[in-house]
Amino acid sequence: MKDVILTKESGYLQIDNTGALPAIGPTSHNVGNWIQSSSNVFYQALEIDIAGLTAQELTFYPLSGDVQRGPVSLGITGGFINEWMFVTASPIDPESIVPAYMNFGLLATGFIGPVTEFQNILWGRAWTWALNTAIPQNWAVQVNTTSLGSGEPTNGDRLYLYRFVTLQGQTPLSGFAELPDVRVILSGQVREEAEYQQLMRMRRTYQLQQSYDED
Repeated sequence: MKDVILTKESGYLQIDNTGALPAIGPTSHNVGNWIQSSSNVFYQALEIDIAGLTAQELTFYPLSGDVQRGPVSLGITGGFINEWMFVTASPIDPESIVPAYMNFGLLATGFIGPVTEFQNILWGRAWTWALNTAIPQNWAVQVNTTSLGSGEPTNGDRLYLYRFVTLQGQTPLSGFAELPDVRVILSGQVREEAEYQQLMRMRRTYQLQQSYDED
């Protein structure tokens, strides 16, 4: 048994709300590429390579996670930000979960197919941000946060990190929103399993990966 700490950075996002629809930018100095899906859903898809651990026939057991981050800034009239970050054992198609993400809640309970079922989401966190009206400098205040994920172990060679952001209820043609660079810290242990357990877990990981169709 060995304690390990995995880290991954997700970059800054600026949302421009001065046009007919919210858009990325104009400032862009992010880690990884942000993609705009619908008029107000933005996401990043990143990977964490753990092949050096699992290639030794060890299984990774996630124990806890945290996010180091700066403040969220909201220069908008009305509206709020929903933000989700989660780690999965197998890749998902981000576009396929946008409709459920817009309903803000289905993802955590696994109502949108086997790839995003509860067991596949190992760790995650979600926030709702709104403008702090007590401070005039556009700082946002956290009005809700929740943890999600199964904490299930995996012996795959990669973990997959997704970050979703949506701007909702804002007055059109006015203002901006800024989400900071963040660092995800995932703590866990690598352990050796009994051969049968390891083979069954590898089979499950393979099944989830086959259900993902990138096209």
